[in-house]
Amino acid sequence: MKVSRLSTIALGGSLLLAAGAMAGNGNTNKKSIHLYENATIEGTPLAPGDYKVEWSGSGPDVQLTILKGKQTVATVPAHVESATIPNSQDGYALKPGKDGSQAIAEVFFVGQKFELRIDKGADANNSQGSASGGVN
Repeated sequence: MKVSRLSTIALGGSLLLAAGAMAGNGNTNKKSIHLYENATIEGTPLAPGDYKVEWSGSGPDVQLTILKGKQTVATVPAHVESATIPNSQDGYALKPGKDGSQAIAEVFFVGQKFELRIDKGADANNSQGSASGGVN
């Protein structure tokens, strides 16, 4: 009798922990990208290397965070734009900055039918002058 009671308590506790872990995750998505060249994101310089990309929010407007290891490098607003077909690779698109640097305009991930557009300004829809950046 005591064994089944302890088992029930242990099972119940496990379920509560699992539910709490899922609820704590909220609406945050995480992926990784590799930058192949120097770039900026809203003025913050990024050296070539591996970065984590996290975004959270509901709807098309999200908060995008770029991390190098566990350190936050930049946090910027972004816009989720749907694509008609899944992306065939991970990568990013660059556009020339006013100072001659290359600014990250969007990031995308393999198998996903969306991209995260960083520059939501009036010229964001004008793809002239933008260059596709590195892909993983």
